[in-house]
Amino acid sequence: MSDRPQIVVVCGGRGSRLAPSIGALPKILTPLAGRTLLERLVDDLADDFVAAGGADMLLLAGHGGEQVAAAAERLSTPGLHTETLIEERPLGTAGALHAVADRLRERFIFVCGDIVTALDWRRVWQWALQRGGLATLLVHRSTHPEDSDLVRLDDSDRAVGWSRRDDRRRGQGGGLPGALGNAGLAVLHRDLLRRVPTDRPSDLFRDVVPPLVERRAEIHGYRTSEYVRDMGTPERLDAVRGDLAAGRVAPKAELVLLDRDGVLVEEVDWLAAPEQLRLVPGAAHAVARMNAAGMRTALVTNQPVIARGLCTAADMDQIHRRLVALLAAEGARLDGLHVCPHHPETHHGEGVEELRGPCSCRKPATGLVDEALRASDVPAWRTVVVGDRTSDMQLAVNAGLAGLGVETGQGLGDGLCPARPVWTFSDLAAVADWLCGDVAAARRATDAAVAATA
Repeated sequence: MSDRPQIVVVCGGRGSRLAPSIGALPKILTPLAGRTLLERLVDDLADDFVAAGGADMLLLAGHGGEQVAAAAERLSTPGLHTETLIEERPLGTAGALHAVADRLRERFIFVCGDIVTALDWRRVWQWALQRGGLATLLVHRSTHPEDSDLVRLDDSDRAVGWSRRDDRRRGQGGGLPGALGNAGLAVLHRDLLRRVPTDRPSDLFRDVVPPLVERRAEIHGYRTSEYVRDMGTPERLDAVRGDLAAGRVAPKAELVLLDRDGVLVEEVDWLAAPEQLRLVPGAAHAVARMNAAGMRTALVTNQPVIARGLCTAADMDQIHRRLVALLAAEGARLDGLHVCPHHPETHHGEGVEELRGPCSCRKPATGLVDEALRASDVPAWRTVVVGDRTSDMQLAVNAGLAGLGVETGQGLGDGLCPARPVWTFSDLAAVADWLCGDVAAARRATDAAVAATA
C-alpha cells in the first residue's frame, strides 16, 4: 500500500475558541449540515481516491482522541484505510508530525483538522508530485487577510515571501502586496520534518515553513478557488454553515472570468465585424452548465482593434450583441462584459490616438478583473480565469487567482508570459465539467485531447 496517497490530519487541538458553539467536542467532530467535519472529509477523500486505487488516512488526535478514534472506526470505507493515533501531550502541528515521522510516507497530504473543503484532492496530489520540492502549499485570496499568514509566489508558483500574522500584530512586519492566504493544507516531503524543533511544541506554519521560504527552499504554492475555509472561531463556523445551507460549497468557483477569442469564439485575425464571430463548438453549452450550477460568468477581453481603428466601440458593441445572442440561443448567458480597447504601442497618427499607449486594463494587467469583481457579488477567492494564452494565465497570477488553461485557440503556445495554468483542459466544455463537479468527465476529455496531439 506504500504507493497509495497518505493523508495526515492533525486534529489534536482543544478548540477553546469554538467551545461556545460545540462545547467539548473535538473540532473535527463538529456537526455541519447533518454530517460531521470528519464524515465530510472521509466522503470527499473516498470519492477522489478509492476508484484510483485507494488511500490511507492517519488521524493525529489529542483532545477527545477516543471520540475521534471511535467515529473514524464507524466511518470505515473500503479503499480508504483510516488509523487514529492519540498524542499524550500537545505537540503542535509540526511536533505531532515529527513524533510519527516513522509512520509517514516520503510525500503525504497534510490537513489541519478545522478546515472545511470541497477540493479535487487528486488534482492537488498530482500537481504536487509534478512540482516536487519540500512542500506544496494550498493558497488563495483569503477572506480574512488581516488574520492570516500570507504567502507571496513568483510567476512559477515558488514561494518567495511569508508574512506572519503574529508578527504583523506586534508591528514587526508589514503585509506582502499581492500575497495570498495560507489555507492550512499542504503536500509535504518527509525531509521537511528534519527542521522541526524538538525541545518544545511547534507549529508547521509558524516555526517550520516560514524560515524555509525565507531561505528560498523549494516550496510551491497551489492557487485554488475551490472551497477551503477554516471554522476555527464561532463566526467562521457560522459562515461555513451558511455557505453549506446556501449551496455555495460544491462548485469549484462562483465567478468564471472568460477570455473571448480562442475560448468562447473561434480565432479570427483582427475580428472587427459581427459576421466574423463564430462560437467554439460546445462553448455555449459549457457556459449554460456553469449558469445552471449557480456560477456567474463574465467576459474579460483585450480588443486592440478599437485602438488600431479597425472598428469602433459601437462596432464592438454589435459584435458582442451577436455573441450574447448566439449564447442565448443555446440557453447560456454572460453576467458581464469587460473590454480593454487600448493598444500599448503609441504609433501616433494611426488609429485612435487617445487609445494608443499604456493602460491598467490590458491583460495581463488586472484592471478588467478588478472591474469584474466590483460588478459582481462574488468574493475574489472564489473566482477563476479561463484562457488560451499565457497572458490570461499571467493575469490570473497577477490578480492572485487560479488560472485554467484550454487547448483551443492559442492553446497556451504564444510564449509571451512566464505564468502557467494551475490545470490545462481540452476546451471550455471540460472546464465546465470540472467546475460543476463532473471531475471524471473533465479528465476523460482532457486525456483524449492530449492523446490526440501526442
